[in-house]
Amino acid sequence: MTDTLERERAPRAPRRRRRTSRWATVMFVVLLISLGLVASGVLPVQQYLERETQVNDAQAALDALREENALLEQEAGALLTDQEIERIAREQYGFVQPGEIGYVVIPPEGLEGIVEETPEPEPVTEPRSFLQRIWDFITGRDVASDG
Repeated sequence: MTDTLERERAPRAPRRRRRTSRWATVMFVVLLISLGLVASGVLPVQQYLERETQVNDAQAALDALREENALLEQEAGALLTDQEIERIAREQYGFVQPGEIGYVVIPPEGLEGIVEETPEPEPVTEPRSFLQRIWDFITGRDVASDG
């Protein structure tokens, strides 16, 4: 019989898996989750800014109406005085006190339409800085509303 030589094999160290593939997978999953969170957080920002603009516009309109209401209340209070009632009666209705002579001025024919009404000037808005205009472009505030 022949003796066969058996080679003794050196014990191999256990194979280590590639750590890079595991870390790459973990980083990819973390990246996907963070992108999902960013997308869900950023997309409603424009709607939030639009709502904020609508609230600010509504608040400005409310303030203007309150000021107008206060002026009208003052006017209504002034209408209750005898002097104001007499002034309106004289101006609008041509009333006169006993012993006074009332005059009515009639313009000559053809001169009724000579006086033109001047249109109200457009309200002046404050100029916005370059960065404010860029932010308005990003958030969509620079687009005129249809409504």
